[in-house]
Amino acid sequence: MKITATKRTETGTSASKRAREEGMIPAAIYGREVETVPVLLNAKELEMTLREVGANGVFNVEVDGESYQVFVKEKKNAALKPEIYHVDLLAFVKGQKVNMMIPVYVSGEEQIKEGIVSQSISELEVNVAPADAPAEYIVDVSEMEIGDAKHVSDIEIADDVELLTDTDLTVVSVSAPQIEEDPEPTSEDEMPEPEVIGEDKDSEE
Repeated sequence: MKITATKRTETGTSASKRAREEGMIPAAIYGREVETVPVLLNAKELEMTLREVGANGVFNVEVDGESYQVFVKEKKNAALKPEIYHVDLLAFVKGQKVNMMIPVYVSGEEQIKEGIVSQSISELEVNVAPADAPAEYIVDVSEMEIGDAKHVSDIEIADDVELLTDTDLTVVSVSAPQIEEDPEPTSEDEMPEPEVIGEDKDSEE
């Protein structure tokens, strides 16, 4: 998969805003052996590419006749619109390993009859050759019960992937639902008996 980029001749907030209005996304290509190259990417081409290769997928970017093999290291989205504002593209050479964040998803929640599923970690950090990086990790919770938990160490990691996240961290757990009890009335909650105003106490005697 390859997309073509143009070098940015202008930088700054105003220049970036104009670029977005023209359907372009500001980006930066950088890497261990690559000096940072500020570029502009066609928004539709980038979105189409990411849909095809996945969030951690590898693709090529061509700039002024030079090709870079990259993946999205960081992506910034607009606050109020489903639009990409800026991307950092990490360039690498074949066989080079880099640190990547791989998303973690939970499956089988619908099969848990009782209990609340809580996911504590949404991604794992690994060191891997980008071309060999998994698209995601799936944690099956269908057979978990109240009090159960799965940790990073329970996720199967390929031999060519170095896990950097602490293996003792909890990924997902199942806890008992909280039952809200009605508070017991206190002396402050008890209403005093109404007093009849103007009643003649002597008439009661």
